[in-house]
Amino acid sequence: MLGEIRRTLKSEGLAVHPIKTRAFYLKGYGFSPDVVFDVGVHDGTPWLYKSFADARFVLIDPQADCGEVVRASGQLDDFDFHAVALGAETGTATLNVPETAPGKGGAMASLMERTDNLAATFNKVETYDVPVKRLDDVAAEYDGRVGLKVDTEGFETAVLAGGPDTLKRCEFVILELSVTERFTQSTPPSAAIALLADAGLELRDILAIADGPGKRAQPRHMDVMFTRWAA
Repeated sequence: MLGEIRRTLKSEGLAVHPIKTRAFYLKGYGFSPDVVFDVGVHDGTPWLYKSFADARFVLIDPQADCGEVVRASGQLDDFDFHAVALGAETGTATLNVPETAPGKGGAMASLMERTDNLAATFNKVETYDVPVKRLDDVAAEYDGRVGLKVDTEGFETAVLAGGPDTLKRCEFVILELSVTERFTQSTPPSAAIALLADAGLELRDILAIADGPGKRAQPRHMDVMFTRWAA
């Protein structure tokens, strides 16, 4: 049955791939971080939390209610939460929080202004100032080997730029990497890749791809994983 499905999909220019954003898959790499930073939390990243039961978790998001959302959902009971944005420099910045439907849209909150087609679906965009810290300043409180996930809607390169020392401690970095210009002043993928390479981290896996519409399905952004070159 599966073989027939594969052949049918292939004839239509499609293919079957495993869902990699699962604890089972990530555990297969054998990482053993002492602390895992989830940067850009929204309503949580359960597959990441389930992958490292013995690690200390630090959740970071400028939307102050995200920590309580995760706790109330039962995904993770024991964690530290920092209600700040991360960037290249300490200061303040404007967070753009779109509304696509009543109570919906917070997952697309960004410190950058969105310019892709999704912007046309917003009912409104609320803005407010949030504190910004550097990843290195937050991570200095936590010793040991690091796992890092960053999903900050176009601001990922700035997050990495503020964490050169932390990146050197990372066993892995999972990053939402834009491959199209989705925001004003978007940085090219090479900027993030260069920062990670400077820390000894190289592209290892593509965990998920956000495709455009239709059979062409040209990717807009990807969840990619970087690890030590010798891993």
